[in-house]
Amino acid sequence: MQKILLVEDDKFIRDIYVQMLTPLYEVDIAQDGEIANEKITKNPYDLILLDMFLPKLDGKQVYEQLEKNFPDKYKGKIVFMTNDDSQQTIAYFNSSGIKYLIKSTLNPEQFVNKVKTYFNI
Repeated sequence: MQKILLVEDDKFIRDIYVQMLTPLYEVDIAQDGEIANEKITKNPYDLILLDMFLPKLDGKQVYEQLEKNFPDKYKGKIVFMTNDDSQQTIAYFNSSGIKYLIKSTLNPEQFVNKVKTYFNI
């Protein structure tokens, strides 16, 4: 079974996503950037769903540490999750080639369908 690390600080959203993803994937969770870093160092993941705005270390900081410590291991396996659909944020993702999804535009079923596509890339 493919393994996902879901990094989301909002318990309500995290619980919904875990409930929706668990029938399809092995799901591990982290509620902040520091816990995410610890788990990534100790465990392999097939996909990391990384919230942009997190306590302790934000998503960009976690991403930068992954790029530094695991330059090839997680290439193409990180998907940023955010509700920020500003032109500046979208431009950042597009210019850096980072995969992303806008949480506020997806209901839980659409979210799961979107996650499935990241395994087919």
